[in-house]
Amino acid sequence: MIQKNKYLLTAFLCCISTVIAVAQQFKYTASLDSVKTTGFHLINITPEIASHIKTDFSDFRIADEKGNWVPHIIKNVMPSFNQSQLKEFPIISNSITDSGKTVLVVENKGIEIYVGKKEVFDINEIVLFIKNNSVSRYAVLSGSNNQQNWYIINENILLSRSYESDSSYFISSVKFNYADYKYFKLIIDNEKSDPLNILKAGTYFDLRFQSTVSLTANPSTVISQKDSSNGKSYIKVQQTAPFHTDEIYVDATGAKFFKRNAALFLAENDSTTVLRYNPEFSFVIASGTSNTFSIKKIKAKIFYIIIDNNDNPPLQIKTISTWQYTTNAVAWLQAEKKYSLLIDNNEAIQPDYDIALFKDSIPINVPPVTVGSLTKIAAPIVSEQKNNGNKWWLWPAIIGVIAILGFLSWKLLTDMKKSDT
Repeated sequence: MIQKNKYLLTAFLCCISTVIAVAQQFKYTASLDSVKTTGFHLINITPEIASHIKTDFSDFRIADEKGNWVPHIIKNVMPSFNQSQLKEFPIISNSITDSGKTVLVVENKGIEIYVGKKEVFDINEIVLFIKNNSVSRYAVLSGSNNQQNWYIINENILLSRSYESDSSYFISSVKFNYADYKYFKLIIDNEKSDPLNILKAGTYFDLRFQSTVSLTANPSTVISQKDSSNGKSYIKVQQTAPFHTDEIYVDATGAKFFKRNAALFLAENDSTTVLRYNPEFSFVIASGTSNTFSIKKIKAKIFYIIIDNNDNPPLQIKTISTWQYTTNAVAWLQAEKKYSLLIDNNEAIQPDYDIALFKDSIPINVPPVTVGSLTKIAAPIVSEQKNNGNKWWLWPAIIGVIAILGFLSWKLLTDMKKSDT
């Protein structure tokens, strides 16, 4: 009896291993060129590769020739700067309103410029040092000379990583037209969540940026515009693949002067025109501005922009361009060994590699390694023939196997105790 249960236990262990293997199936692979020297190497995650990866990069893997995962870190390419040129601003208040918004007030201690006998503190950027997190927030900036009367400066400001930092914080830049207010107020929408941990604020001057490109252009989009009688224009933006998008540019014409509210919506999926209820991003398209907007990272083959024209004639949207942050993976690769990428797995979770704790020890400049063409991995037969790629059965199967496995383990222990007696 005990021997029989052992056989059953082994069989079910094999079953659960098979089920988990299906759950961990990656859909695409690409080979890496062999490296000549052992050490850290850089793998550029192109828009094509990123279109098969989740926005948190949790389904990106590097595998060696035996199929073992190689630890890596993901890095965005951002401009670096000379930290010694910071002029810190005193934080007058940092409070939370009843509606859950953060109100940050700082005193302008900017660069001293004398115009005649008047001392002017004229700045066009405030940088915030924010404790590391993986979220973004939108904010509104106002200025005042007495903390009583406030005047709007900028809105729809996206607080996210602006400059690269290897410390426990990141730096977010708030840019605006030059202003010499004595005080600046930033109202941050926390979206009913916990607030950002803002450590300090200030401004930089005489920056010396490295000549690095922080954004990579996605392939051109195809747009179609429909102007409705309700005063709105609906622009469908179609990309050749579901690229990551961190920034968009809207080329609009049709009037000498214009200022229109707009919003970006995602569809429920790429095969429907049913839009999600809430917009991903709201912004203003205006004449005399760049109409380039940083947004929270999205991944979509199709998205929509709705423009509110009010009583004005519709604008003509000529082009809409998209960009994503230039992103690389860095890993320790051994000379002459074969490596490959594994990507595109909806069930994959973020790997927990020790290398993340030692990222400060990785050199800034590491040699790149060439990535080959993407190849689709053949799916397991059980997934293709019995389920047509639909994995609704996966978790019930795992739960069922675990339940049976638990029963057999209990049965095996019971038989062993009986045998001992």
